Amino acid sequence: MVSTGGSLLIRPYEPGDAAGLAAVFFAAVCRTGLCDYSAAQVEAWAPGVPDTAAVGARAGDGRLVLVAVNAANEPVAYGDLEATGHIDHLYCHPDFGRAGVASALYDCLERKAREQGMTRLFVEASEAARRLFPRKRFIEVRRRDFCLRGVAIHNYLMEKRLFPGETS
Repeated sequence: MVSTGGSLLIRPYEPGDAAGLAAVFFAAVCRTGLCDYSAAQVEAWAPGVPDTAAVGARAGDGRLVLVAVNAANEPVAYGDLEATGHIDHLYCHPDFGRAGVASALYDCLERKAREQGMTRLFVEASEAARRLFPRKRFIEVRRRDFCLRGVAIHNYLMEKRLFPGETS
């Protein structure tokens, strides 16, 4: 467990977190996403709060999931790391945005990646996440344009090489 320096704690996912992670995802996409994407794109990205059972199954599929929780042990942000070095989710509830929570979560994920001997991290970053990852020394590989539920949307493939002995 890692303290963020405030009243938040970063810890591994627990089975009771699934509903909280679903709520964080939905709030982050719907509120933060509207700053950079159209209403139609946001609706395609998050047409509803994700199913809690599906979130739990995904979190238990072998990936590392870290959760930032408040003093009441309620999730306010989370991130995951797959064995390939892929960071698929890094979401922060908008009420906790711009407070360093996502940055602290990322730092914990990178530390775990280094402990596991990973040499590359990569992410498909939204417009909002695209502002965080360069500060963590990711480089933009390319913009990805695709359709999601029939709606054109985009994100950015970004990557970071990890070298032995280097810290984040």
